[in-house]
Amino acid sequence: MITTPDANANDVAEFLKRMSIRQKRLIRGCLKRDRLDFAEHSGAKCLLFRAPRGFGKSVQVALCAQTAIDRGEDCIYLDLSSFWQEGASEADLIASAIVAVLAPQELPAKTPGRSLKTVALHHLLGHQKPVTICLDGVTDSTTIQRFLKTITLETPETTRLVVSQRFPGTLLSLSVLSDVVTIGPAELNFTRDETCSILPLETDRAEKIFNMTQGWPLLCALAGKSNTSSEAIIHLPEIQAYFETDVLAQIAEPLRDCLINASWLEEITAEASDYVFKIDDSGHKLAELASRHGLLTSSADKPSRYEMNRALQEYLRNRFIEKYGPRRSYFLKRIAFWHWRRKEYRVVVEVGLRAHDHSWAQRLTDQALLDLALRQGEIEALTTWFTGISRNKLFQTPSLAIGYAWVLYFSQRAGEAQDLLDRLKAFWDTASTGHEDPNGWAELVRAIGFATHDEMKQSDERCAEWIDTYGVVNPVGRAAAQTCRAFIAASDRQFAALSDHIASATVVSGAVRQRYAFGWLAGAQILALLLMGDIHGARRETRRAQENEDVAYDRTPFVKGMIASLELQIQAEDGAITPSESTVQEALNFALHFGVTDVVWSTVRSAAEIYIRQGDKSRAFLLLERCRLMAKERGLKRLDMLVRLGTEVFAMGTRTKTALREEPLPSDDDLQFLPNQNRALQAEIALLQASRFLQDRKLGLAERHARKAISDFTAVRDEIGGMRAQYTLAATLYLMGAEKQALKRIADANQKAEQLGSARSLLNRRHFLRAICPETRALLDQTVPEISKIAKPANEGQGDQRPTVDSAAPISQKQVGVLQNAALGLSNKEIAARLHVTEDTVKWHFRKIMQGLKAGNRTEAVLIARSLGLI
Repeated sequence: MITTPDANANDVAEFLKRMSIRQKRLIRGCLKRDRLDFAEHSGAKCLLFRAPRGFGKSVQVALCAQTAIDRGEDCIYLDLSSFWQEGASEADLIASAIVAVLAPQELPAKTPGRSLKTVALHHLLGHQKPVTICLDGVTDSTTIQRFLKTITLETPETTRLVVSQRFPGTLLSLSVLSDVVTIGPAELNFTRDETCSILPLETDRAEKIFNMTQGWPLLCALAGKSNTSSEAIIHLPEIQAYFETDVLAQIAEPLRDCLINASWLEEITAEASDYVFKIDDSGHKLAELASRHGLLTSSADKPSRYEMNRALQEYLRNRFIEKYGPRRSYFLKRIAFWHWRRKEYRVVVEVGLRAHDHSWAQRLTDQALLDLALRQGEIEALTTWFTGISRNKLFQTPSLAIGYAWVLYFSQRAGEAQDLLDRLKAFWDTASTGHEDPNGWAELVRAIGFATHDEMKQSDERCAEWIDTYGVVNPVGRAAAQTCRAFIAASDRQFAALSDHIASATVVSGAVRQRYAFGWLAGAQILALLLMGDIHGARRETRRAQENEDVAYDRTPFVKGMIASLELQIQAEDGAITPSESTVQEALNFALHFGVTDVVWSTVRSAAEIYIRQGDKSRAFLLLERCRLMAKERGLKRLDMLVRLGTEVFAMGTRTKTALREEPLPSDDDLQFLPNQNRALQAEIALLQASRFLQDRKLGLAERHARKAISDFTAVRDEIGGMRAQYTLAATLYLMGAEKQALKRIADANQKAEQLGSARSLLNRRHFLRAICPETRALLDQTVPEISKIAKPANEGQGDQRPTVDSAAPISQKQVGVLQNAALGLSNKEIAARLHVTEDTVKWHFRKIMQGLKAGNRTEAVLIARSLGLI
């Protein structure tokens, strides 16, 4: 007990010495995070750490103290969980420490009528240097709350507090002050990068631990010391003991039971808890578990919904099973029915997967299952769910068979899907009740299934027939059929028809809230722009789709995977960056498992280009071979041809010997696809033949086939293909002695590549031609300004080419360039970035353009300029 002033001074000095040693050892080897210090909260008066045990509060308080010392401030650091003199209050001990650090000569003196707290406040008010007071393990007594509140409100800005609570839910009166920043579990959690940096493990294993623990500091540390898999870390004795003694033991039994029950829910809300467990006070308990104990957090998008740490949830779910045992399935049924009533069908499927009992889950109605498949597109979730249903039970509930056929089609298992639908039809034909598909679901799945198998003509015809037959009675199905026809139009480069199909499908899909259709419509629009070669437009459309609430990019994994796969081609065209390996693999995983022909080839070709660019030819050709084998196994003839042609081009460009040249090219009789699909293949074949003849120096044949390729690419509006063919023709003309014509071709192709944003295709073609015909290097190595300067006289003599802007033209050459970019749909900001000017300059040019062309808007200006031959 502190009895004399001298003893008091000695005891305080000794305690502070112990605290200094403690503080130094606590921070040894620990990660310093500025976001948890005043560096991130410069305007704060007090940082208040409030979290359960195991979140590293003590370490952070010690680190804040060290940072203050490094800044040259006076620092008082106390860990009040340590041993200190009995009889002295917590507030008096803090006051004594403040006086001992700021005015040690006054500590032994005893001024009548003045408490230590008053003396401490006096010195804080008059102290010149900044002071940081770091207090760990503070209790919730009235005196200490009052003292800390006084320091916060009545001392200068140079005095700052760092406080950590000892017990959950304490220091509430301090936390509500305006300049007190509360730092809770979410902020104290390690980030993914921090987890990888502190764990002496391989990055993949560290990331798995982070995914399981969500960065809970103590869980990361315990899991990092074990060789157990990330999914099994909740079974570690140390982690189980921690959850029991340091987490659950700190809360009262009613709250503990509520927390265990909440872990069993798919979505934690008071309403769901009350319904499932037949109680009526969940709201208060869940709020207390969140605000007082920090074991739940409010969801960012739905404040009434709570989220729980994944590792804690898995541990508590095991406790739930131990407690309820045989009643497990009963509670899952109640959870499923709760979400069923709210039409949250995907959650119902997830609960069914957890139940491992499909006897009740099979009773899903046609509406729910087909809603999941056709309206929401939960292909991946349904694929897993169907693995638990025996095939002999499928026909007992026809909607199960129809839904499974849909999943099979979109998993590129068309043969199995066709067989299943045939068996279902036979079952209906022999059943005494007759046909049981008044809404035409089975026929719709079959019609759309043809498109997934790249039998576009049959699919388009059957979808049109289906709309005529069932479209009125089944609006969800009509939206799906119209969406399918839109994608077919994109694949066949019927761009005018595509606009009409998208317009009609959008109206119906919006009426029935068919998110899956919006995803496919966005995919069709992006695909169309990629087939045209408009990379800038495809990038804009991708961003628009990702931000569009109707597309449900973040909520529907299938749609997200499809758009991400198409986006890989956009990223691969960017000359400044190379997509990461994880980005490439995510796109390939989706495309090879679920993608239709256009998506698969776009993704595989882009990935192969990236691998070759990185110098990994073997990986590129293995991927191409894998894709071709897959095409043959699935019977995708057009994909097989695309891969075969593309592989030979890659082989020629990398000087890789293959037997492909001995393999005959597809003939016109082999091209039995949609008209523009056939024309696009003919263009690729003609360009490959031109490249072969150029390599063999058969220049006349090379020129003829290059011109045919240009004609075919132009017919299907493939600008990038046309650019590649222009470069091939230019190389041929150069070897034939027509250098100025060659330079003119290259100048046109360069301008087109800049307008489209296809920098990488241009570079790839130059590398390809250098490889097959080194004599063209002198032509291909010239810079863009050099080419423009040399090619300009040739422009003036070409009557069939677009004229240059002369002095009599209504707008200048620079304004023509601005208008060309506007014709591609670029915004002022995007045009400014491409032309390396300010946005105000672009606006000024547009004012001059409107005056010169006497146009009322951009669209009219573009039309007038085209009519005058300016663009």
